Amino acid sequence: MAIKRIAPQEPLPPFQYLHRAVDNPLDKLLFRAVTGNREALADVRNTPFRKSVEAERIIAEDLKKIGFLHSVTNRKCANLFNKGLNFEVDFFHPQLQIAIEVEKGEVNNIWKNICKFAESPLIRHGVLLVPVIRQGQQNATEYYNKTVKRLSCLERVYSLIDSLLIIGY
Repeated sequence: MAIKRIAPQEPLPPFQYLHRAVDNPLDKLLFRAVTGNREALADVRNTPFRKSVEAERIIAEDLKKIGFLHSVTNRKCANLFNKGLNFEVDFFHPQLQIAIEVEKGEVNNIWKNICKFAESPLIRHGVLLVPVIRQGQQNATEYYNKTVKRLSCLERVYSLIDSLLIIGY
């Protein structure tokens, strides 16, 4: 379970619980995984036309060390989603029932991810990793702040899970 250590002076990535009936049991280790890969994640985030799968690859080894499976469907984890749904989550921790979705900046994907978290009978904790800024060809937007604002009033949907944590990278 060795994750890159964070120097004491390094700040945590921006994060916020949008819903928290129970704390995500691995939140601090997730912060470390993001912080320990800060430069590589920022490079993906700041370069137009790069994909979220590139950010997934950067953190995959650290997440695997703490029990996460990568690219999880019903084939890898039975009954993760209802029969007939071809959903996938980027990372899933079967014992702790934590699902992680990594995004690069597509707003529609954020809504789909929330629906996946709520729909699954096995997901108790949802985590969204989103860019702090979204770098386009012409401009940059404060993607993390906009995501938090857009998702801050969906308590009825979130009542289907124990927590929803947003972490910026």
